[in-house]
Amino acid sequence: MIEYVREKEVIAAEGEKTGYNLIDERHGAVNGAKCGVSFYTRTEFHEGAAHEEQEGFYVLEGKGYARIDGDVITMEPGTSFIIPAHVNHSMIRDRDSEYCKVFWFHAAAK
Repeated sequence: MIEYVREKEVIAAEGEKTGYNLIDERHGAVNGAKCGVSFYTRTEFHEGAAHEEQEGFYVLEGKGYARIDGDVITMEPGTSFIIPAHVNHSMIRDRDSEYCKVFWFHAAAK
């Protein structure tokens, strides 16, 4: 049987927060693969994070900015990009947007 989830059901089950794993090892994903959605609400960049896996992004709603290894790009609906493994990154919303909603995925970087 194919595993699937609905975003609204995951959010209802987990409560209000800024990020949700939609598919991960609980659903049969392997080798670090997972995907989810995040709602970026900060307006100032934080220290950032780097992951063992490469990470791809697709902007769904709102406008924001991604700082990737020191470079900043504008995010708006339809923007898509990938960040290599071990590269520091941080995202924020534009001050004129309530949030910036982004679909993301992690995939093994072999």
